Amino acid sequence: MKVLHLINELERGGVEMWLLSMLKTVPRARYVMDVCCRGNSIGSLAGEARQHGARVIHCPLGPAHVGFYRQLKSVLRSGNYDLLHNHAGVYSGIAVWIAGQCGIPVITSFHNTRFAPQTRLTQRRFVRELRLLYSKVSIRYALRHSATVTGCSQDVLEALNDFDTQSKERRVLLYYGVDIPEPSTPEQRSRFRASFGWLEHTPVLIHVGRFFEQKNHVGLITIFDKVYQHIPDTKLLLVGDGPLRSSIEQRVHQLGLANNVRFLGLRDDVADLLRNSDLFLMPSLFEGLPVAALEAQAAGLPIVGTRTAGLSEAVVNGETALLCDLNNHDDIAAAIIRLIRAPNEARQIGASGRKHVREMFSINASANRLMALYNECHSLA
Repeated sequence: MKVLHLINELERGGVEMWLLSMLKTVPRARYVMDVCCRGNSIGSLAGEARQHGARVIHCPLGPAHVGFYRQLKSVLRSGNYDLLHNHAGVYSGIAVWIAGQCGIPVITSFHNTRFAPQTRLTQRRFVRELRLLYSKVSIRYALRHSATVTGCSQDVLEALNDFDTQSKERRVLLYYGVDIPEPSTPEQRSRFRASFGWLEHTPVLIHVGRFFEQKNHVGLITIFDKVYQHIPDTKLLLVGDGPLRSSIEQRVHQLGLANNVRFLGLRDDVADLLRNSDLFLMPSLFEGLPVAALEAQAAGLPIVGTRTAGLSEAVVNGETALLCDLNNHDDIAAAIIRLIRAPNEARQIGASGRKHVREMFSINASANRLMALYNECHSLA
């Protein structure tokens, strides 16, 4: 079977990392999977996708959609694809329409509960309203004309009811999967802290995520400042990049936290960073199913975060994570302080997280679900 994945760009993000893991795991003798990028570039991870045997194609989606229409139609026909796996979010409708003209069935996957792109342009009222109208039309068309629609969490599937209620019977849950690394040793943890110039028992908190509004870095720094007031030797690692990074750096300096917060940018060693830290923070405003939270649990980290639907589905509150109300920074900070001061409890929560991911969110389990979905969709075509 030959499948074309349509995504934005191959950059570091939850969906993209999951897709790379599927390219590595799904047997190519049975499933050939290529990637088409609709964004401004193919992204920095395109080379890794090619190493796993995927062809990476660039079909930029301009405002008029005309060039995208011609290119994607040509790619689908010349590539003899059996299936289009559509991850285009707001732009899902045009992709489903093009595939329909080629007689190719589509699986459309949604990865978040909010589908409008986060750009400054959309803050203008007219553009925002136009984008909202486009979103409704595009997503509704995709929901009604895709062979199958998937959501990465139950909350994402329910959010699709705002666009259409007629396609419920064709919606299925498709969980992500992550690798489960070996736990770090005391010696590795000590060397890790020494690499930053920190003492052996320095408490290390970590957050992994793009610097977008959704990830709530403003709230994150406010929370960390409260923790710092009680445990001043605590450090925070911020992994990722994005348009809000410079403003967050300024905020860190204003609060006098520059010696305690490290901005690490995009990294290839996230698993090592996680397994050598003490606690993972996720105060997001909303989530679909956060891959970073799955990776943190796989690395044996307890999680402290906000009680969003997507995160609540990724963890077990009270067992693998401590979740608090979104705007209650005091409670979130108190939960962090509690786990720093109770390392045995933190280790127990981390161990429960590893078990939870192994049972529910492993790479192999996700790959098996994906292959079963492809087989079912292809048999109905």
